[in-house]
Amino acid sequence: MKLVSPLRAGLVAGLLLSAPALAQMETHIPPDPLMLVGVAQEAAPSNGIAVLRGRYSAHVRVVDATTGEQRREFWLPPEVVQTVPPALSADGRRLAVMLTPDPATQTPRVGLVNAAVGSRPGAEPPLAMVLMSPGLRGTINLALNGDGSRLAAGNKNGYVQLWDAQAATRLTTIQSETKLEPSALNFSPDGTLFAPIFRGQTKTRIFDAASGQPKLTLRGVGLGQFTADSQGFLATRARLISLRDGKEQPQPAYLKGTAGVIGYSTDGSRVLVRNAAADTQGREWLELREVTTGRVLGTMSRITDGMPEFLSPDGTSLIGGDGEGGVRIVPLAPR
Repeated sequence: MKLVSPLRAGLVAGLLLSAPALAQMETHIPPDPLMLVGVAQEAAPSNGIAVLRGRYSAHVRVVDATTGEQRREFWLPPEVVQTVPPALSADGRRLAVMLTPDPATQTPRVGLVNAAVGSRPGAEPPLAMVLMSPGLRGTINLALNGDGSRLAAGNKNGYVQLWDAQAATRLTTIQSETKLEPSALNFSPDGTLFAPIFRGQTKTRIFDAASGQPKLTLRGVGLGQFTADSQGFLATRARLISLRDGKEQPQPAYLKGTAGVIGYSTDGSRVLVRNAAADTQGREWLELREVTTGRVLGTMSRITDGMPEFLSPDGTSLIGGDGEGGVRIVPLAPR
C-alpha cells in the first residue's frame, strides 16, 4: 500500500497563485487522520524530514519534507498518552511523548523516543530516557530544543517545567504571571534560549536554556517567536525586538505587510510569512520570501484546518493540513 501519492500536477487550482520557475506537484499523504508533529533537518544531503503520527494510533511515519517519500516508520510504546501532542527535536533524533503514570508509584512521566531508527509493529523503539515528577501531572504540551538536550513541559495549572533531558533533572519551574496555561513553548534555533508564552501575558520572559535562569524580559510583547539567528524576537504587528537590549529594531524588509511568520529555512535565508491581506475569497495568503531582501519567491492561499504549518527545512515547500485530515506538501520555489 502506497502511503504517498501525487494529488495533481501543474498549478494547484485555487491554491497556488505564483511560484516562479517550478513545475508544480502537490504531494498528498492520505488521512488516518494524521497529526503533523514537526519538521527537522537531518544530516546532509537530506532535504529534511517531516514526522507524522496517526491521530488515534501509535504509528509514526518519517517522510522526506519535499517529496513525501517515506524514509522510515516506527510505533510508539503502548503507554504513550495520545491526547498530549509529541514534540520533535530540530535534529530529528528525539521525540518527546507523555506517558501514563509509573505503574508502581503513579508518578507522571515523559519519555524520549529515538526517532532516528525505524521499527515494526510490536517492536517499538526503546525509550532513550524517562523523566518522572509529580509536577508533570497536568502536562498539556511539550517542546525540545535543537539537539533534544532540553525539554519543556507546559502544565494546565499555569506553569512550565524546564528539564535537562540528558541528566533527567528539572532545572526550574516557571510560573505563569497570568495564572493561565502556556499556549506555546519556544526554544531558540541555536537551543540556548527558552521563551514560554502564557495565555493573556503582556510581557515575555527569556530564559537561559542551559541553566533555567532568567535573562531578559520583553515588556509589551505578549506573543512571538525567535528569529532564525536567535538574536531577535518577532512580536505582534511585525515587530522585531533585539535580544541584546530588548529594544524594537527597524522593521526588516521580509516583515513588511505581514501578519506573522510560519517559519524559516534551516539556513535562515528564506522565511514563510502570512500576508496581512486576503485573497478574493477572504483567505489568508502565505508568501515565501528572501530574508535579506524581502523578495517574494512564491505565494499561495492558506488552508486553515487546525493542523500546524511548517516551511520545509530546505526552504522550498509548505507542509500542512489538506483540510481533510491528511497532509499536503506544496512546492513554492526551488533552490
